[in-house]
Amino acid sequence: MDEAGRSHAIAQAEESRGHLHRIHRLLADLKGRNSPAESIEEDLFRVREGYHNFRLDSFSQPENSTNFHTNPASHSLSLKFFSRTLQRTQLVGHFIVKGQEVPVHYAITGAIVLQRIDRRFKVWGEPQLRFNVLLPFRFVEDSGVLERFRGDDKIDLVDSAADRDEYTQMRISAVRKAHEITSQLRADIRNQWREKEGSDLSNVLVADGMIEDLPNSSLSDNLISTSRTVYVPWQNSELVETQLTVPAFQRGQVMKVTDTTGNEPNIKYTWFTRMRMKAQAGPEFGLLRTTIIADSDQDAVERANAFSSCLVQERLPVTYPAENWDKLIFPHKLCNDYLESMIPTQSTVKSYFARM
Repeated sequence: MDEAGRSHAIAQAEESRGHLHRIHRLLADLKGRNSPAESIEEDLFRVREGYHNFRLDSFSQPENSTNFHTNPASHSLSLKFFSRTLQRTQLVGHFIVKGQEVPVHYAITGAIVLQRIDRRFKVWGEPQLRFNVLLPFRFVEDSGVLERFRGDDKIDLVDSAADRDEYTQMRISAVRKAHEITSQLRADIRNQWREKEGSDLSNVLVADGMIEDLPNSSLSDNLISTSRTVYVPWQNSELVETQLTVPAFQRGQVMKVTDTTGNEPNIKYTWFTRMRMKAQAGPEFGLLRTTIIADSDQDAVERANAFSSCLVQERLPVTYPAENWDKLIFPHKLCNDYLESMIPTQSTVKSYFARM
């Protein structure tokens, strides 16, 4: 991280600590209580990401047995930009309205793009970071409480819009709302990058996460997404089974992904690359899934070879002991480290509300 980046991160982290006191005052005005949870909500309530709306299909293609470590594919691509999002929703307190328990959440959402120049990384543009207080507004009897809090331009008061009068469902609604905010931040920073950098198709942005739900018109040939999740509930998800035997440094079969929900199929292509292998590891070890758009099946296969070759070269430096280190590339770890450096830690937030 460069000096400007460090200064920005320090200033942002200091500012974010002041949010905790504001939220404590909000809870007091709501006649609520601090009740921080042990875990973040994303670990307890997984928001369904819509994979069931997409169908996997195979198509005829040459068998691939290239070891991209020993035989890199010939290409002119450069993985130069890397993006990642952050989302952390913490239950910090609750209040009671007519016998109904209502949760209050502190949600931090962010997105960032890092640019690599001569093996060094710098922040591209401005990191997108939002600090949010989430609660269902319809349970607040004194609207003046919300109006007073809205005067703070450093933290956003957001209606989690729970549609069921159940405490657990309200918590799930908060995670869904945080996911919506994160998706919008990701789209904003991706669109900025596409406008300013996307014209050079040799310089590639590697996005961490899912793009299957995005219209192809919002993507470009030099934007790819990677995912460390192997099994997801696609239609025809059984096609993933054959990918579990892909050897180290090779890629599996390229598959089509079709959106079945609307008028546009938005066909994309996805495949797995085995980044590394070790003894006594499960079949999902090292499998990284990549998704792209392409002009044709043949174009997709050729680009799968080029991108797999690029990604295999990203296996070093190793990101161990980070979670999913076997398929977490170092630039994406740096993205997360940078975002984390600008916010209070999970334990800091929990400890603050536990002792107040």
